[in-house]
Amino acid sequence: MRTNRKRFNFSIPLVMMFILTLASVVALLSVGGDETVYYFNQLSFIPDPKTVCIDPGHGGQSSGATGEKGKRLEKDDTLRLSLLVRDELEKRGYTVVMTRDSDTDISLEDRCKIANKSKASLFVSIHRNSSTGKASGCEAWIHSRNPSDDRLLAQNILDSLSLVGADTSRGLHTGYREGAEKNYYVNRCSKMPSVLAEIGFITSEKDNTYYDENIDILAVAIADGIETTLLEMNGE
Repeated sequence: MRTNRKRFNFSIPLVMMFILTLASVVALLSVGGDETVYYFNQLSFIPDPKTVCIDPGHGGQSSGATGEKGKRLEKDDTLRLSLLVRDELEKRGYTVVMTRDSDTDISLEDRCKIANKSKASLFVSIHRNSSTGKASGCEAWIHSRNPSDDRLLAQNILDSLSLVGADTSRGLHTGYREGAEKNYYVNRCSKMPSVLAEIGFITSEKDNTYYDENIDILAVAIADGIETTLLEMNGE
């Protein structure tokens, strides 16, 4: 005896799943913000384990913080140190991509594009801090989500700096100094683990003296922190 059974249309649930997925993506995009940007930046990114991006803060018309009655510019200090970090890493066999290697003005968007396009495993943005008071010391900033590899990178750099006598008492921070829910652009839009490192205060005579007298040592320390992170990330 033949019975009439309706065939189940498998295309219906597949279409529904697609619609729900699309709706979720649209919802994320409509909410926007750091979390959405950070989430989409992590998708399908495969880095080169031997490539690092070094980002000397500011440049060109963007002088950054100033010290010594305006005679000392952050953009110059960061470039000097970053080039030394590059040289040290290249000696060790790493490929280093610079967001700038001269006194040029590079937008934050372009800095991240350079890093992301290079498929770098790590992004290190080097800066000098400033204060109207007597603040001094180094500190590091990572994304507010506190990713484990970003924290590893920041802490390794701070530990290496501490070993060479740099004042790292200001420690590691997440987010943005003007709001914990925000993030520095380079930490928000880079696809790889990143850190914004403030290497002392340009407004501190003590920090500037140490910076000038030990800049080669600082470069080696930062390179040590970067290399240690790469090795640990790769299970070596």
